[in-house]
Formats: sequence, C-alpha cells, structure tokens
Amino acid sequence: MPYFFAGRLESGNVCEYFVMMRYFHSLGIRDHDRVLYDMGVKEKEHEVYFLEVIKDEPWLPWFERIFSWGVERSVNDVGLNDPYPVDNGGDYCPGYKVEESRSVSDR
Repeated sequence: MPYFFAGRLESGNVCEYFVMMRYFHSLGIRDHDRVLYDMGVKEKEHEVYFLEVIKDEPWLPWFERIFSWGVERSVNDVGLNDPYPVDNGGDYCPGYKVEESRSVSDR
C-alpha cells in the first residue's frame, strides 16, 4: 500500500509544476519554464515507477475506484511517450486546481 499512496501523491505533484508554470506565464515570467517542465516530467516518472510496482496487485482496482488513481486513472494528463514541447508545458493539467485559483483571484 505505501507504493500506491506514493504513486497517488506523485500523480498530483506532476501538475503542481505545470500549474506553477501557468501562474508564472500570467505574470510574464518564462525564465523558469525548463526547470518547471523537467521537474513535472520527473514527478511523472516517479508516478509511473510506483504504478509499475503495484500494477498486478489484486487490490489495485478497489483502491483505484476509491482514490481515483491507478492503471486506468491519473491525476494528470502528462504522457511520457509523446510529451508536449517545453513551450506548451503550461497546457498540461488544464483543470487541476481551477477552483482554488479562482478563489485566490476573487480576493
């Protein structure tokens, strides 16, 4: 189970970097795109690693239904096989933390 929860955590961590990239872009800052992109991809690699370890566990489908992460579900939309270019990294995770960002901008 620790691998499951680590993988679930990493799946969300992926989006944190791409959302930060969008926030920076909204301020006209693009100097950190490469490092944010690379960190987001590294988190995806971690997610894939943990999923690989547990993918054949009999309890995984049950956990996937409860926690919305597993073989069929991910918190992010990052694909390692056909990644977006760095300049488009901010296009990943379009709905991630939308509600939280709205509440911040409404203040």
